Amino acid sequence: MFRDPGWCVKQPHVYAFSRFLKRDHRGAIPRTLRRCEIEDDFWIKGALSCINTPFVTKLSTSLRRGLLLTAFAAVLPGACVKADAVGDGGVSSPDTGQIIDEPPWPDDLLSDFEDSTAAIVVRLGWPPRNGLWYTYNDASRTCMQTPKPASQVASGTKPPTYVGATPPSAASGPSGARALHAQWKGCTGWGAGIGADINAAMNLDGTVYMGPKVPYDLQSWAGVTFWAMAMPNTDVNLRVVVPMRATLKIADGGACDEADAGAGRCGDNWGETVTLPANGNWARITVRFSDPGFRQLGTGAAIPFNPSDVTGFQIQSTDVNQTYDFWIDDVYLVR
Repeated sequence: MFRDPGWCVKQPHVYAFSRFLKRDHRGAIPRTLRRCEIEDDFWIKGALSCINTPFVTKLSTSLRRGLLLTAFAAVLPGACVKADAVGDGGVSSPDTGQIIDEPPWPDDLLSDFEDSTAAIVVRLGWPPRNGLWYTYNDASRTCMQTPKPASQVASGTKPPTYVGATPPSAASGPSGARALHAQWKGCTGWGAGIGADINAAMNLDGTVYMGPKVPYDLQSWAGVTFWAMAMPNTDVNLRVVVPMRATLKIADGGACDEADAGAGRCGDNWGETVTLPANGNWARITVRFSDPGFRQLGTGAAIPFNPSDVTGFQIQSTDVNQTYDFWIDDVYLVR
């Protein structure tokens, strides 16, 4: 993949900078210079001339690292270009083709469920993402979901904490032993789901924030990916939902006013239907905002998708009164 596989670690100033840019959430050093992931015809001799290329866009996941990269460019010699010589002894134009990165980049992680105290959104990115996974359902009389949604716990009783557990078989993603288990059945309204806000606000005094949801700007990302498996003989059809403040009704922390949109016309969130393997195996599920199937259901007000207005992600039923029993792991944003 590299002209010289050891180039990155042979450049002390580049190696030091890669350590300074970011450690992942486990304290591990990413691949040198953001893992020196460089396509065969596109490697770094410098940074100043390629600040606007896809490679550096990936480096600049956050404004903070983007500013650091700009400042550091002055100490890197040369230019970021293809080095194939042309007839007049010059070089060709910078390669601006898409760089494909598999698996996802460490600081694009949303949740790996390795925290033994709660299913959290890992504090990565800039600004750092933050949130907890939760359950929700249609509150129909026969609906049974584990754990029970906080809204359905008796007043004065502490809601159960949603936390990762050990799945029946190891997940295929990059993290450790834990994954998030989703279970519900008998939900005869619209169904049930699990989800997480990715920019959950916090009160400085430690009390629970009860205000409107706060969006997280996802303009630098193209979608979400995660690993999932369904238990045998359970429903495998799900919808990955991307709520926005503009589609959520005011009572749910959004900005959609049913006085303007019409009664029952808020809450038609953008999303895409996915199908898990029916054989109990793990599979990677990816939903991109550009997918033809990524759309509103058409049951409410038509609101354009705005990646800067996203409040979180949800995974919910597509079929009512069915048994759902599945696991998810290693939820990442994708570029």
